[in-house]
Amino acid sequence: MTFRRRLVIAATLLTAATLGVAFGAVYFTVNRDQERQLDAALLAEAKEEAREAAALGGDELAISDRPGPAANDVGPLTKYGALYSTDGAVLASTPTFRGQPPQLAWVDGRRGEPFDFWAGNNEHLRGVLVDVPAHRAVLLLAAPRADLDGDAAFLRRAMLLVFAAAAAWAIAIAYWIVRRLTRDHAAIATVARQVAAGDLHARIAVASSDVEVAQLARDVNEMIERLSRLLAAQGTFIAHAAHELRAPLTTLYGELSHAVRRSRDAEAYRQSIEGALESAKHLTVLADDLLALARVSAEPSGPREDVDVASALEHARKLVVAEADAREVTVKAGTGAAVVHGRRADLERLFRNLLENAVRHSPKGGVVGAEVGREGGFVVASVVDQGPGVPEEDRERIFEPFYRGARAQAHDPPGAGLGLAIARQIARAHGGEVALRQAASAGGVFVVRLPLTAKQ
Repeated sequence: MTFRRRLVIAATLLTAATLGVAFGAVYFTVNRDQERQLDAALLAEAKEEAREAAALGGDELAISDRPGPAANDVGPLTKYGALYSTDGAVLASTPTFRGQPPQLAWVDGRRGEPFDFWAGNNEHLRGVLVDVPAHRAVLLLAAPRADLDGDAAFLRRAMLLVFAAAAAWAIAIAYWIVRRLTRDHAAIATVARQVAAGDLHARIAVASSDVEVAQLARDVNEMIERLSRLLAAQGTFIAHAAHELRAPLTTLYGELSHAVRRSRDAEAYRQSIEGALESAKHLTVLADDLLALARVSAEPSGPREDVDVASALEHARKLVVAEADAREVTVKAGTGAAVVHGRRADLERLFRNLLENAVRHSPKGGVVGAEVGREGGFVVASVVDQGPGVPEEDRERIFEPFYRGARAQAHDPPGAGLGLAIARQIARAHGGEVALRQAASAGGVFVVRLPLTAKQ
C-alpha cells in the first residue's frame, strides 16, 4: 500500500470517527430529551390519577378524560392504566390493555422512575409506578412509545445517510489534499527510482513552499551529486590504478621473457633480474599505497590513543633520511608539545608521505624543514621544501589519487601520485585537513591541522 493511500485512509478514518462520535452524541441527546419530556408529563399525570383513585377508595380505577401525556410535538397519547394491590393482584385496568395488564412482578421497579416494557398486545410502552395515597395499592400509568421510537428510527436513518455522504465527501477531500501535499514527495520518490535504475543525471526540481520538503530535495540532489562524483572518481581511480600497474607488469614480463628467450652470461642474467626486481619493488610500493588509501578512505574504527605530534614527525623523519641522503637533501624537524587523539601509525604515515614528497621535489643540497605549533584548538604542523612550487591551478588537484602535475611528469620523480591523497585522507579521518600554501620564496608549504585533545 502506498504512502499516499495510507494517508487518505488515515484521514478518512479520523473524519469518520469524529463524525460518528458527533452524530452519536446528537442522536443520544435528542432521544433522551424527548424521553425526558414524556417522563415528566407521564409522572405528573400518574400522580394525578393516583389521587383520583384514592378518592374512589383505592380499589377502583377511573382514568379521567383529560388528554394523555404528550411526547414532544406529537400530541396527547393514549393512556394505559392498571391498579394493583400490594400483593400484585390486579384491581382494575383500562380497556387499552384489552384485559391483559402486565403482572406487577414484571414491571415492579423503583417507584416514580419511568421504564419501558411490552404490553400483552405486543405494544411498546413507557410507564411509571406510583403509590396510591393512603391506600395499599399501586397505580401503573403508561403511554405508547411508538412516536418516540419512530422519531428515533427516522433520526437514525437520516444520520446514517448524512454520515455516508459526509464519509464520501471526506474521502474525496482527503484524497485531493493528500495528493496536493505529497506531490513533492512523489517527485522525490520518482527521482530516487531513476537514480536506483542508474540515471545519475536525474535531479529534483521542487519549488515547494514547505521548508522541510525543499530542504529534503536539496539534500537528495546533493547526495546524488556526491554519488555521481564518487562513481566518476571510482572509475578514474580504477583506470589510473590499471595504468600504473600495467607499466611495471609489462616491464617485469618483458625482462623475464627476454631473459629466458636465449642463453646468456651471468652478467646479462643479473641485469635482467635487477630490472625485474625493480619492477616488482614498484609493484609492491604501489600495492601498499593502494591498500593504505583504501583503508584510510574507509575510516577504520581501530583503537586510538594520545599521540605526540612532534614524536610522530621525528619518527617519520628518520624513515626518509636514507632517501634524503641519497638525494643530498637535509631534513630538519622542529619540536613542540602538542597531543592529538588518533592512530599513531597513520599519523606517522601522513608525515612520512609529506616529507618524502618534499624530498623528491627538492633540489640537490636543498633543505626540508618541519615544524609543530598550535593555533586555537588545533595542532598545526608544516612541511617546507625548496622545490619549484606548484602552480595555482594544481594546488588542489595534487591531492587527487594518481594526479601528477606537468612538472612532476617532466622530472619523473618516483611514486604513483598516491602519497598526498593518503595524507589528506588520514588528516580528514582525524578531523583535520592538509592544504598547500605557496612559500614566500621558491617551494611549497604543506600545512597539517589536527584537533588537539580535549584535555589540552
